[in-house]
Order: sequence, then structure tokens, then C-alpha cells
Amino acid sequence: MKIIVRWMPALLLGVALARGPAVAAPGPTRCEAGPPAADGAARQWSGDFDGDRKADRLWLLPPGSQPRASGPVRDPWKDRLRRFDASALTLVVAASSPAAGCTLIQNRAFFATPIWEEGEKPLKVLVRSDPAARDWRRLARGWRGDGVLLGTEAGVDVLLFWDGRRFRIARSGELP
Repeated sequence: MKIIVRWMPALLLGVALARGPAVAAPGPTRCEAGPPAADGAARQWSGDFDGDRKADRLWLLPPGSQPRASGPVRDPWKDRLRRFDASALTLVVAASSPAAGCTLIQNRAFFATPIWEEGEKPLKVLVRSDPAARDWRRLARGWRGDGVLLGTEAGVDVLLFWDGRRFRIARSGELP
């Protein structure tokens, strides 16, 4: 019995490491500060992105706007965490629930296209009750709350959604 009790903490630590390293979410100060104001008010979107029926906020951080920021960002296209890249466009989701918290989203390949680098950004909130959301529900398993449609150069949108644990991407079967 003593052997089992002595090895139990090591066993529990092994289980925790097998699930992946515990990475703390970026601090709430990034979300509390809100979007950077360049020439007036920066664009902000609102919706219930985490499905808790409370208003959440979303905005974009332009490349180079947070040079000293650090910590993990989520790349839902590759379903992994990575280090913050100050030279990349960042999508910030400030959720009201502690589960979603403040999430920074980056993917250099997706956001480094002319449609995302110039003018009005091709981003639209897809309210879950919208009739257009019905088609996305088949593709976005576990989708909770409102989604975010991200435009592409080909004119086919990608859906960013919260599945209760993390933000994920769903692609439609539509061809350009």
C-alpha cells in the first residue's frame, strides 16, 4: 500500500502530461484593454461566442501593435498552441466565461492574404439562430454560441466556433 501511495503523485503527473502541457491562458489585461485605437475607435464585434448567453467581444490586433506581448495563442487551423508572433495579425476573443477567457488566435498562412491585409476585413458574426447557421451545424460538431465567418480569397467562408473547450475551424464543402 505504501508503494502505491508514494507513486500516486507521479502517476497523476504523468496523466496530466499525457494530456498536454498546461499552458495558462493569456492574462485578462489584454482583453480588458480592448482593441487598439488608431485613428478613432477600432472595429469591434460582439456576440455570444462561447454559448453562455452573455455578450462577448472580438477584435483584430494589427501586426506590430503588441510588440512586447507574450504567451500562447491558439491556431485552430492546426489545433495547437504556439507562441505569440508580434508580426502577425491576431484575432482576439474576449469571452465572458472563464472557460473561454481571453483567446488570441493567429495563423500566418490564413491571415497573410491580400483580403486580410487591406481595407475592411472579411469577418462576420454568424448568430446561431440565423438560418444560414443551419448548414454549418453539420460541419461544426459541438458548436456552442455564435460563430465567426472568416472570408477567404476564393470567396468561400471558414467558420470559427467554440466547442466548449477551445476554438475550432469548420470548412464548407463549397468550391470557389
